[in-house]
Amino acid sequence: MATILILGAGVMGSALSVPGADNGHDVLLAGTPLDDEAVRRMKKPGGVHPKLDHPLPDRVTPLAGDELTAAHVEAADIIVVGVSSPGIPWAVGRLNALTTRERPVAFVTKGLDRAGASLSTLAESLPMQLPGMKTFLGIGGPCIARELANRNPTASVYASADGQSAAKAFAVLMATDYYRLSTTDDVTGVEACAALKNFFAIGVAAMQTRYPDAARADGQSKNPTAAAFTQAALEMARLCERFGGRRDTAFDLAGIGDLHVTVGGGRNSKLGHGLGLGRTVSDMMTKELAGETVEGIDTARMLSAWLEPAPGLDPLERTRFPLAMAIMDAVLQDKPFVFDFQNLTVS
Repeated sequence: MATILILGAGVMGSALSVPGADNGHDVLLAGTPLDDEAVRRMKKPGGVHPKLDHPLPDRVTPLAGDELTAAHVEAADIIVVGVSSPGIPWAVGRLNALTTRERPVAFVTKGLDRAGASLSTLAESLPMQLPGMKTFLGIGGPCIARELANRNPTASVYASADGQSAAKAFAVLMATDYYRLSTTDDVTGVEACAALKNFFAIGVAAMQTRYPDAARADGQSKNPTAAAFTQAALEMARLCERFGGRRDTAFDLAGIGDLHVTVGGGRNSKLGHGLGLGRTVSDMMTKELAGETVEGIDTARMLSAWLEPAPGLDPLERTRFPLAMAIMDAVLQDKPFVFDFQNLTVS
């Protein structure tokens, strides 16, 4: 059996401990400074993470951030980073301070990074920051954390650029009858889609409130959302290629699969619903979403680097990325979201 260290005791990091422990592995679940209350609750007999429904398996050991030691890291066969994108610098600092030997590091974090005058995925930027990381593994696909923790059927994709070797080895540790895993060597594509799906979910979710249908139980018309979803998939594929990934990754679990569940709920979807009603990003972020991290906003700001890129890089064309441009206009200029369906390029 293996020892798995998960850095970040938020909802996703905690949920990932369930299949690992169900397979008989020892799981060390180490919180960030923001997870102290969750860790305190989970340490109580029968204690439950505040955003999950049931106690974690007995083989999961919750640790407060200041309890994590070099000995814990040394014992780990693989490390999983489950922090949000703003927590990456903290995670990098902790791992560099405590790591004494190389081993694979898997990331569920979704975000982009600067690469000089251009952009990159975390798969390209993090290896340079983590000398103790033997292999970068990306985790993508449609996974609502609470559903995984409840052992509902979930399909995800693990990616590594070493011919899938590390991804396949990790999948063997984690796969269960309810957690079904595929692998790919397109780690750049998986990481690009992981960030882009949050961004595009804002625009797709806006259609659910922009075009109401009182005759339906959920009050939403379906045609506009379906058209925008298809447009989002196409633009995600084009951007995936621009990052150096494969186009087909956007039409698989990491792309449209993850986009589907993100549109179905969460902070990016909630922002989109507000924009669909004619509200602005600043209005939503100072009211319903105050204090929340909406990662699609961060992605929009990153993508703005490609609006007027450095010499030698072609700018994003409005005619090829109409939905992305509409989302960026709403985020960067803080103006009402406007998407003209005459600009659809799905054909």
